[in-house]
Amino acid sequence: MSDVVVAGSGRCGLHAARMLAEAGLEVTVVERLPQVGGQEPERDARTLERAARRAGVTFMLGTLVVSYQDGVVQTLGIDGAQMLRVRALVLATGTRPQTRAELGIGGDRGAGVTPGSAAVHFLDSGLLLGRNPIVVGNGELAHHLCDALLNKGAHHVLSVADGPRIGDWPGVTAMDNARIVRINGFPRLGSAVVATGDSTQEIVTDAVILASGRIPMRNVEGALFPGDSIYDCFGKRDPKTDEEAIQTAAATARAVADAIR
Repeated sequence: MSDVVVAGSGRCGLHAARMLAEAGLEVTVVERLPQVGGQEPERDARTLERAARRAGVTFMLGTLVVSYQDGVVQTLGIDGAQMLRVRALVLATGTRPQTRAELGIGGDRGAGVTPGSAAVHFLDSGLLLGRNPIVVGNGELAHHLCDALLNKGAHHVLSVADGPRIGDWPGVTAMDNARIVRINGFPRLGSAVVATGDSTQEIVTDAVILASGRIPMRNVEGALFPGDSIYDCFGKRDPKTDEEAIQTAAATARAVADAIR
């Protein structure tokens, strides 16, 4: 038995796990990937992991939290299926970009539209998603993707953002205060219609990568919403900051500790 299971080992999850362990609770971090850091690997993940281990946190890597019911966490990983009885479950399963539907992008449903979080892993594996891609978004994830696409050999990268962007984006064509309203092409997209103010223009593209917004990912059956020993631990700022992660983790750790002591 563990007092608390933290699902996810991004920055918020690692901070929360350490704080809970320092408060005297038995804490287990369950991470679906084989190493800590989350789906968008945090640069300081190893440092945060060492701090958590020193505080007494146990890690289960390469393991997925499948479901939660009546104080029992069910996991599935490299060591098979397990059941952990806990007093609280902390959801630190990370965030995702807004989907096409959430962004209000209509049109054809051809291949070539990719979530930014998945695009990171494709690019890290050496796969170039398009020679003339459009990246939707203006935060840290979008900036990283634009750089990665150029480094992998993209001919031209266009960034479409519904507001001002962070810093300078060398080598990238930027359209601020703009949004994609329609995608054309099937079985693979061939162009996107971008709206700026009262005007629209059709832009030829072979990939659209969605990297706008941060929506909490709730992918644990029986734990889709906080409450009844389920606690959220999600940062929503883009770009991410350690300050926000610490504040988010501290609020979650206080709520959990107060509830189960």
